[in-house]
Amino acid sequence: MRRVRGGPVPRRPGEPPAPQRPRPRDGAAPAPSRPTPAPPPGGTPRPPSPIAPGGAGARPARTPAEAPETARPATPATGTGPGTRATPAAAARPGSRSGGATGSTGVAATAEAGRAGAGAAPSRPARRGAADSRVTEVVDALVPRRRRRRYRDDPPVADTSTAEEAAPDEAVPGSAEPEPVGTPPPARLDPRARALRIGAAAAAVLVLVTTAFGFAGRSEVHAGVRDVVALAPDTDAILDADTQADDQNVLVLGLQADRASTAESARTDTAVLVHRPAGGGPAVTLSIPATLEVSRPPCRRFDAATGTYGGTVPAESRTAFATAYDVGGPACSVGVVQQLTGMPVSGFVALDLAGTPELVDAVGGIEVCTERPVVDPVLGPVVEGSGTVELDGATAVRFASAAGTADSSPANRVRRQQRVLAAALGDALSTTSLLTPGAPGRSAAGVSSALSADGVDAGEILTLARGLARSGAAGDGEAPLFLSVPVSDAPNTRGQLELRRSEARALFSALREHGPLPESATAPASRSAGAPGPGTVVNLVDATGRPGAVDRIAADLRDRGYEIGSVTPGTAAPGAQVRYSPDNTDAAGTLVEALPGARPVPDPTASRVLELVVGAGDAAPVQAVPSDDADCD
Repeated sequence: MRRVRGGPVPRRPGEPPAPQRPRPRDGAAPAPSRPTPAPPPGGTPRPPSPIAPGGAGARPARTPAEAPETARPATPATGTGPGTRATPAAAARPGSRSGGATGSTGVAATAEAGRAGAGAAPSRPARRGAADSRVTEVVDALVPRRRRRRYRDDPPVADTSTAEEAAPDEAVPGSAEPEPVGTPPPARLDPRARALRIGAAAAAVLVLVTTAFGFAGRSEVHAGVRDVVALAPDTDAILDADTQADDQNVLVLGLQADRASTAESARTDTAVLVHRPAGGGPAVTLSIPATLEVSRPPCRRFDAATGTYGGTVPAESRTAFATAYDVGGPACSVGVVQQLTGMPVSGFVALDLAGTPELVDAVGGIEVCTERPVVDPVLGPVVEGSGTVELDGATAVRFASAAGTADSSPANRVRRQQRVLAAALGDALSTTSLLTPGAPGRSAAGVSSALSADGVDAGEILTLARGLARSGAAGDGEAPLFLSVPVSDAPNTRGQLELRRSEARALFSALREHGPLPESATAPASRSAGAPGPGTVVNLVDATGRPGAVDRIAADLRDRGYEIGSVTPGTAAPGAQVRYSPDNTDAAGTLVEALPGARPVPDPTASRVLELVVGAGDAAPVQAVPSDDADCD
């Protein structure tokens, strides 16, 4: 049907009326006319269309017969350009970007939308009329390309308007569609919450770095312990092997340093076997005298400089236990202990007192506790007071190797040596030392000069040293009970202590079988401070030049438990001296301790000599040792 110019568009039966544009009221300004579109390239400009009576600004549409043969078919209602949605009406408008059939008018498109509404509901109903294409051009010109791309990706919004409500809007030049609401920006953190998160992250990083640094330092100190080959678990000397399968037996040696620049004939000073039964029974420290007479098995010769073994040394009977280390090193000492006790040695530790100064100085000095003053006949006064004292490297080695003192029993000497080791190694493994730059390396060098071990690490050595520093006759859960191997009271003609075999067998059997200890073995191993041995005889030499001046001193010594021998005059001397032979070293140490300021004078060629020279300045030289010892537990 052809359209009558200036008249309404005929409707088909059942077709709803097309919406009409409102006419301007009297006196109202006419709607602006459409601008003449620019001529296409290479063609002639098209004259403007007259105003249709159907509405202001409307233009008559071409009929299908008048449409050019080159017109393209309308595209589906999909987005045909950035930021636009094609509708059935827009697809039929001239100049639309959707490339719809030319010659269709906005009114015809509206009617076509009305016909579609009479049947099935379209998936995307039209909401604009003839002005839609012009609005789209305006939006494309005003909205940036970047924002159009975002709007294009937004999901389509369903339209619930009816066909009557979907009338074309009045085209206003320069207008644009409202911008869709985008995704709201993420909420910003409160400054306090942000600071807390940053602080937590920094703390986590600090903890991680500190842990790694401390672990590296601990590993460096552990690596400082020199490894030696000492253990021999598969040997015929072990008895009741099944019963002792999980027991821990660690042999701890204290190696002597040269005292007063005099080389020692034997390196082994103290030797203890720390026994911890597998069933959780009480720990026992078994002291082995260095002068104990043993039968040494064949051993490979040990080179202390390189820590290696060489050729085999033949077995030897009736020799001192101390010679085992001098000949065969750690392996020979372990072999002798296993042969003596029938107990398997699972760990070995050697504290070289000669390297103690380097260990103590590496940690900046140590603090130890002593129950009483330490005075050595050869070294002189080492510690003149009691309680907690500070020691540097040189003083620490004298404290650990002092022999002729009032507390020179095996238990007390082991305690002093292990207190030095526990204090130095504890400082080396402390958190402060491990986190101090350079400290672990210095500590490792000091540990290497003083410690060698097999089967135990630095942490286990520290635990052992702390337990041995408190070991005694009572014993508790942490400090092992200190027992001595049953030996004779006096050395034999070879200068060695002999094993009391029946008592020793009972003690070793009880340890192997985890049975009760014999009563004879649990006697106290140390004597009280300042108490002389039974039958200690002191000869007095009067060097005061005043007759009767030594009578008071003799009375004081008798009150202390000494027996007074001869009293002879002597050449005047300024102070007190204690002269003694090597066999009276311990007795001389006790006497020197009771005489503050007395100078020990050893006489290597003499025998059974203990002599006190009373000088002119010693009006009352004998002073009692304080009976209340310092508590170091």
